[in-house]
Amino acid sequence: MSYMNQVQGAVRTSALAIWSLVLGILGLLCFSCLTGIPAIICGHLGRSKIKQSNGTLGGEGLALAGLILGYAGTVITTIGIIAAIAIPQFVAYKNKATCAKAQIEASNALAAVSCFIANRNPETLPSVEELAMDPDCAYTPTEGAVVEISGTVEQLQINVADTTGQCTLGDWYVVSLPENISDGWQR
Repeated sequence: MSYMNQVQGAVRTSALAIWSLVLGILGLLCFSCLTGIPAIICGHLGRSKIKQSNGTLGGEGLALAGLILGYAGTVITTIGIIAAIAIPQFVAYKNKATCAKAQIEASNALAAVSCFIANRNPETLPSVEELAMDPDCAYTPTEGAVVEISGTVEQLQINVADTTGQCTLGDWYVVSLPENISDGWQR
């Protein structure tokens, strides 16, 4: 009879708690939501059933460990997915900004040369140095930009070099007046 009392008083470990721990470990090791989310579900269900069992089910610690591991694996996986998407996008936007800087530099140089031609009516195009000293049309390239002015007053071409080497569109940005079919990025 005492053996029967011991069997009846034995506490079983909740299968949901065990599954929660196993899935949580797999979710953390594999960095996968595919096992992390089921670990969270099994952990919550297991803890609930253990509380409702009036002491006949055990494994509260296993269920809690499974929950923690499931949440950790899911969070790590989610952060990894977001990083895998965001980092290449960030690099692409940074490269576009580098390219845009050279394009803006070309527009600024073109505006300064146009101002110089309108105010002075010269025979030849001004140099970058002449533009820097001009009081009305002052232009100085930003640090790191290489600006070349070439052509004639009637056919002007401005080349701006991307000195960073980060612009994937080309090495030189070209603008001309009148517009030319070769305007834009060139290698």
